[in-house]
Amino acid sequence: MLRAQLRRQAQVGTKSTAEARMQGLVVFSVAGHRLAVRTDEIGGVMPWPGATVVLTSDTPFVTSLVRQDQRCLPVFDLAARFSRIMHENEPLCLIVNHVDGPLAICIDSQVPSLHMVPRSAMHYCVGNDPDIAGTCVAGDEELPIINLTTLGSHRSVQ
Repeated sequence: MLRAQLRRQAQVGTKSTAEARMQGLVVFSVAGHRLAVRTDEIGGVMPWPGATVVLTSDTPFVTSLVRQDQRCLPVFDLAARFSRIMHENEPLCLIVNHVDGPLAICIDSQVPSLHMVPRSAMHYCVGNDPDIAGTCVAGDEELPIINLTTLGSHRSVQ
């Protein structure tokens, strides 16, 4: 009996070769700009709770705070980062697993979608923008892959 349980656990814990070649991506949009991000960088999605403006911030693009349960999260203005303006009436809040702690990002009201993308459809590149990891093909569109876990970390204090 114990061997059978161990064998079942071993089978459950292993990935097939096909699964290992796939990457889960979440596709969302900010001010109409479509982006992709690895699923492990996302902590959740919720309705936009409204934000409290921060009058002074030493961190570029951190402009406000939102409340989630019993904690306050800094809001990274991804729309401003890409020189865009949000025009949404009912935006969503994307919670990011950032290296410095959770962040909130205001995204468009279209619910993010999950895509399983072959790793061969992902093209990583080192470019001038460290927030962009590369591009991928999800569905029928080529999208930039954004590094949300390190978003803004490379910028010097202004």
